[in-house]
Amino acid sequence: MTYGDWALLQDRRGRTYLFRLQEGATFNYHRGSIRHEAIVQAGAGQKIATPQGELFTIHRPTLEDYVLHMPREATPTYPKDAATICFLLDLAPGMRVLEAGSGSGGLTMYLARAVGPTGQVWSYEARPRHLERAKRNLSGFEDWGNVTWVEADLAQAELPPSAFDGIALDLMEPWTVLDSITPALKIDRFLACYLPNLTQVIALLEHLQTQGLPYLLERTLEVQHREWDLRPPIAHPKFQQVGHTAFLVQLRRVEG
Repeated sequence: MTYGDWALLQDRRGRTYLFRLQEGATFNYHRGSIRHEAIVQAGAGQKIATPQGELFTIHRPTLEDYVLHMPREATPTYPKDAATICFLLDLAPGMRVLEAGSGSGGLTMYLARAVGPTGQVWSYEARPRHLERAKRNLSGFEDWGNVTWVEADLAQAELPPSAFDGIALDLMEPWTVLDSITPALKIDRFLACYLPNLTQVIALLEHLQTQGLPYLLERTLEVQHREWDLRPPIAHPKFQQVGHTAFLVQLRRVEG
């Protein structure tokens, strides 16, 4: 680890603290402080303590850590959902994927990592503040130069036909952009919609039916993680759990 890197400290209770290492700076805790210089010297995977004896472990943050701690203009797509969206889109290195909206950039980073440096992500966002925040969050953590940012309403976009291997929509009314995006999605590839409530899911499926759009409904799901507190011989589910975040709707584009 060196100055300019992100560092993650974890205390004995599992609480985490994310910050960028800076020369001459100090991590301050209610039971003492730790110089960044000492963290750099110790390195990732090591233990370090404050003068008062408060023990921490040092880590390089994962993408999940960063997304949960990063500044935001909008609530980011939770990592559990973002990773599942990449799975639902069946993404692989070298693919081209479209997303809207960019939000705080959480989903963008998962998509960019899934398609890799040889792939492409086109990220549409109509709100300038959100787009700028997403750009800063991406460049602050991991930027392979494979994301094209577009400040525009996707419903008005003119997209190249059959250009995308997958499309991810985090929009309140995704049905408003279907006329624009459908010709741009390759046949037999997937569209994934992130929808917080079931009313939106029903409205989307009704729109597909009434408009006769060329999609098959593959599945609608929630991603539930149930974490456990294990301190042998005691074991029980953690009292604080992440409950419902969104419904994920997977649609397959067919000829039509």
